[in-house]
Amino acid sequence: MSGVPLVSALPRLLKDRFEFLEAARQRIGDIYTLDLGFSDAIILSHPRHVQHVLVDHARKYFKGGAIWESMRTFLGNGLPVSEGEFWKRQRRMIQPAFHHQRLIALTEKMVEAIDESLASWEQAAKTGAPFDIAGAFSRMTMNVMVRAMFGSGLEAGEAERVGQALAYIIDYLMVGMMTKSLPEWLPIPGRARYQQAVQYIDEVVLRIIERGRASAEEDNLLSLLLHAVDTESGERMTNAQLRDEAVSLFVAGYETTAVGLAWAFHLMTRHPEVFQRLRTEVDEVLGQRVPGFADLRPLTHARNVLQESLRLYPPAYWIPRTATEEDEIDGYRIPAGKMVVAFTYIIHHNPDVWEQPERFDPDRFTPERSEGRHKQAWIPFGAGQRLCIGREFSLMEGQLILARIAQRYDVSAIPGREARIHIGTSIRAKNGVWVHLKARTRPSQVRTA
Repeated sequence: MSGVPLVSALPRLLKDRFEFLEAARQRIGDIYTLDLGFSDAIILSHPRHVQHVLVDHARKYFKGGAIWESMRTFLGNGLPVSEGEFWKRQRRMIQPAFHHQRLIALTEKMVEAIDESLASWEQAAKTGAPFDIAGAFSRMTMNVMVRAMFGSGLEAGEAERVGQALAYIIDYLMVGMMTKSLPEWLPIPGRARYQQAVQYIDEVVLRIIERGRASAEEDNLLSLLLHAVDTESGERMTNAQLRDEAVSLFVAGYETTAVGLAWAFHLMTRHPEVFQRLRTEVDEVLGQRVPGFADLRPLTHARNVLQESLRLYPPAYWIPRTATEEDEIDGYRIPAGKMVVAFTYIIHHNPDVWEQPERFDPDRFTPERSEGRHKQAWIPFGAGQRLCIGREFSLMEGQLILARIAQRYDVSAIPGREARIHIGTSIRAKNGVWVHLKARTRPSQVRTA
């Protein structure tokens, strides 16, 4: 495999998106060095590379470099960015919040939040006006995370302001990464607004933490964090640690699910037979009743749709690490201090791993067709010991949302309004995903136990 860098690739990467990386993979191989202008990185394009870096030799790679320093300006030392013994301690304390019994207890709250959000869809369904389902999912998953994380912790209208602040923060993180080495006194467009947005989120979260300490409410994730005790030291989290973990969980549950669902409907409106099959499954499993935790297992097509959408459009499209010592991957030398990037998007589209990788095919995630596939071929939530702690929460949330929409609406594409990829900190749909909604021609949904 070639060790020759692709010089000054950033302009072409930003212009041609992932086509450039795929062309490089085809021309050079699954591993190569890429010059990004502000830095260079070794690009990893195969599941076996993920296995090496994130699983088998994870101790040799850490979350260092400009991207992680940029993220720490917002996430502090939360679980996604912390390292070493501190990370192990926090993981021990947070893990119980995501056990199945806890998720079962959160299901009703999640469905209530979903239904509240769907009420705002009715006008578009009645009038047939174009509807940006991507923006609607951002508001919906925000509502779900508010309910799951904080219970009734946000005041009316505050969730919308939090959502706007978070959206700006997430978009700015990439700018922060590219300008991290510049002096603090240098005026960077957007930096002041970013700092104001972070300060606003801090104020909201710390206020809710203080309210939670004084409350007896115990059926939300924040209360579980408030009462979490490290089994080895007997210590609880400080307010600063609670802030970092609450913000990290909130962002992960809000952004990833919203983006994944938006792309799912972009794909299903262009493959209406997939949406029809989803509705058939939901009708057979649920009829008109409200879904519960026990219904998630038989909603297999819903889960497969989510997984396939996250394969084609993984919100977290790259996983960067920095080598702590010299290493070798597939015969390619990795110098100490070098950044390596497992490019999730390219791995998810690698034709050596996936048959017809550009095709939208949820059935590729059935047990029969998944047999023999490399364990690290699908990594939208990372891999190894740093696998996202909220993985099952996110998939559960997505299944419940798909089920409630399928029960209520026909969703169809608007001719000529094709969603386009916007590459920022995550892969979003540029200018939204626009659809037509229509209430299903069947009796209205009735909430039953």
